[in-house]
Amino acid sequence: MPEFFEFFDFFDPTPEEQNVVLVGAATLREAEKLIEACEYCNPEGAEIPFDNVLDRITGSDPSVTDYILESVPRCPKCRRPGSGKDFDQPR
Repeated sequence: MPEFFEFFDFFDPTPEEQNVVLVGAATLREAEKLIEACEYCNPEGAEIPFDNVLDRITGSDPSVTDYILESVPRCPKCRRPGSGKDFDQPR
């Protein structure tokens, strides 16, 4: 049964494999520039998590990366603060 557990190791990295990235204000602003709207502005078209935008900017591996945000991201369209998970529509 080792194959069964190897499957789960892919989705649950060990602490040594985990990558935690502190997202500073400059990187956060860069990510916000790639966002067209948030779920509040565009509930029908919001499909891509904000983490995906951060993965693109930082070049981090999404399967092992978590982000700690220095400040709350805001939607460039409505300036509504978000949780960091609910911004979508990359430009």
